[in-house]
Amino acid sequence: MAALLIARFDGDINELTQAYDRGHALIMSRGGATSYGELRHHCAVGNGALFIIGVWESAEHIRRRWYSDELAEVLVSVGFPPPKSADVTILDLHAVEPPL
Repeated sequence: MAALLIARFDGDINELTQAYDRGHALIMSRGGATSYGELRHHCAVGNGALFIIGVWESAEHIRRRWYSDELAEVLVSVGFPPPKSADVTILDLHAVEPPL
């Protein structure tokens, strides 16, 4: 079952967005996260936080990638906080429009 990731990183928005941009560029240069099961990816800011929102093939795909040492090393290498530091919510996805 498809799942939704909502990860909240609190902190300085300017620092977080700059580090996110560096991390996102590095991940995309390595082929992105679709091979790990990510179907859609969004980044948003507000309320003093940066949010990463993603639709994944399953909750297990999220956990396998999100809590991997590999992802943590990539993000920390560009100055972004490690994934384990985020306030993470994983939900079963009921509906998506437009469909995947």
